[in-house]
This record gives sequence, structure tokens and C-alpha cells, in this order.
Amino acid sequence: MGARPEPDGYQLKSNESFDNPSGLQSPQKLTPTGWVAATDEEHKDYLEAQQKKFLAENPQFTQPSQPADDKGTEALGALGKQVGQLVIDNQKNAQALQALGAQVASFIAKDNANGGK
Repeated sequence: MGARPEPDGYQLKSNESFDNPSGLQSPQKLTPTGWVAATDEEHKDYLEAQQKKFLAENPQFTQPSQPADDKGTEALGALGKQVGQLVIDNQKNAQALQALGAQVASFIAKDNANGGK
């Protein structure tokens, strides 16, 4: 099967054609009137058979099924809790800094009122 050069005047056999079936769904069929594309169902079956054959010949491409891994989900949950706690701590620190700033401003105001003494 495939393309090969033929001498001038070559007479085609019943299962041969000079037409290129490119663009037709595989497996194509050669009829007396020309190439016929496979139906969607035939094409799907053909592709599944080709994939099965390939995987049988190339087992390194098969992927073993892996059990579900909940460790990643658990780690993500723990990180979420840590972020939540950090947000709360940050809010508390911001409030404490604001209170400290108010105290410093109060001391500066008293110092200025007393003439810097």
C-alpha cells in the first residue's frame, strides 16, 4: 500500500486510484465512483483501535492509575488557615501602631506646650 511510480499507460486495478483521499475521515474506502470518507462512528472506532494498538506496542506511554492524593488538599487548607491568621495579626499590629503613633504625637504636643523642656 502507498504511492509508487507507475509506467505510462498503467491500468488501475479495482482497488487502486490516482486520487488522493487527503481530508477524508479515516478509514477511507475506495469505491468505483471514488473515495468515500468513514462515518463519524467508523472514524471514532478506527481512532480507538489505532490508539489501543499503539499503547500495546508502546507500554511506556500508558499511565498507571494513581490513587487520589488528599495531602495536597490538606496542605492547601492549612495554608489558608495560616493566611487567615496572618491577616488578623496584621490588623492587630496596624491598630497597635496607630495607638503608638497617637501616643508619640501626644508626647510631642505636650513637649511643645512646655517649650521643649
